[in-house]
Amino acid sequence: MANREVNHFAVGFMPGIVVTPIVREFAAMAPQLDIEVVHTSISDQADFLIDGRVDVCFVRLPLPQGMFEVVPLFPEPRVVALPSGHPCAERKAVHVEDLRDMVLLQDPQDVPEWRGRLPRAPLAPQADTGRFPVTIEECLEGVASGTGCYVMPAGMAGFYRRDDVTYLTLEGVAPRMVALAYSKHRTMPELNQFAELSRRMLGPGPD
Repeated sequence: MANREVNHFAVGFMPGIVVTPIVREFAAMAPQLDIEVVHTSISDQADFLIDGRVDVCFVRLPLPQGMFEVVPLFPEPRVVALPSGHPCAERKAVHVEDLRDMVLLQDPQDVPEWRGRLPRAPLAPQADTGRFPVTIEECLEGVASGTGCYVMPAGMAGFYRRDDVTYLTLEGVAPRMVALAYSKHRTMPELNQFAELSRRMLGPGPD
């Protein structure tokens, strides 16, 4: 775990999840803390928690089980990124079944409902061809070039706008749950305070 000052509190966030109001209110509640906001991504969100670079992190589930306290906040619809010249690009929404002829440019475990085509080889960082792209930027380059499509949380689409890529609401797939997570091994009381604040401001509210 990264060594940081006792009064330091780091919050991980990623595109599409607005955390500024929560961080601002938490700072007023805990003036003794030096609060840092740290950018993460879907591909490394767990790493930031595991190595202690952040104390809490707004994540998109799933996470490795058994390691984290998880506070579900809200379900987020998903969209599909298509080349702007694709025949479906003028629609507002498309069903996953309508994309069977396309290649999915990510691990199919990310989209269990997918029944279309996949790259020629599984994710393999050393492979020169046929691997799943690793970063969102790589995925969108593949989409723009006509190699395939990419499924992502709707909130992220606004942060990756480009003229050669179109985002459509994707029907027939489950939403991605946005949650707050922190290590089960952390005991500082501010964690519970931040979790309750996040639940109040972003979650479904009391039962």
